[in-house]
Amino acid sequence: MQTIQIDNNEIEHFIKHNYGNDTTSLLNDFIIFAKTELLSNEIKKGFDEVKEFEKGTINLSNANNFLSELKSEY
Repeated sequence: MQTIQIDNNEIEHFIKHNYGNDTTSLLNDFIIFAKTELLSNEIKKGFDEVKEFEKGTINLSNANNFLSELKSEY
């Protein structure tokens, strides 16, 4: 279990206004946010890899293998 301490009046007000005592919804929304950030980072890494490929510094794997790998994670 992780505890997050927020020391920002604007954010604290937003949370109290939108969630009140509904910690379940707050937690669910935070999990969605975290998963979105993880996915965004993976997509960014993919774009960075394409740039490296365009420069000729790396070889990309077979697209079908890559898609199969993505599908297996989710």
